[in-house]
Amino acid sequence: MPTDPEKPTSPSVTILIGVGSNLRPETHVPMALRELRLAFTDLRVSTIHWTIPLKGLDQPRYANGVVAARTPLPAPTVKRALREIENRAGRRRADEHAYASRTLDLDLLVHGAEPNAQLGLPDRDLLERDFVLLPAAELLPDFRHPVLGSTLAELAQQLFPEPTHLLDPVDFPIEG
Repeated sequence: MPTDPEKPTSPSVTILIGVGSNLRPETHVPMALRELRLAFTDLRVSTIHWTIPLKGLDQPRYANGVVAARTPLPAPTVKRALREIENRAGRRRADEHAYASRTLDLDLLVHGAEPNAQLGLPDRDLLERDFVLLPAAELLPDFRHPVLGSTLAELAQQLFPEPTHLLDPVDFPIEG
């Protein structure tokens, strides 16, 4: 009998979520963290850093970090929950280009130890962006990348020995 992709999985799995904002991040990041605390268990938050916009775009700097949590929910349900939180923060994806400023960006980076190519998991940003991998490694240094098998700490050292986008930690309270 086929399984229902919306039903909780058992047992719960570790998830990593990228959190970013450059439109009123002092409002949207704490709001997102409050909502994530309600949706998931064992939530931990990395240092949230100011980061340089990608592609050298002339836009406000971003506040970026990573959240680690646990959930019994399947990945499609988690992704949908993240979109709902973004929508409540005023994000309108239809109006954006790939590198547009945004009120809130929540990306499911990892859902458990198994890759899911159909859902793009693990998210490629985990290996391509220092402002994603370094905060993830801060939270879960011994977590093994679902495809490569290396720990996040090993990958951070190999790929980003000198961060290029991370600036100082944010200067606003992140706990809401």
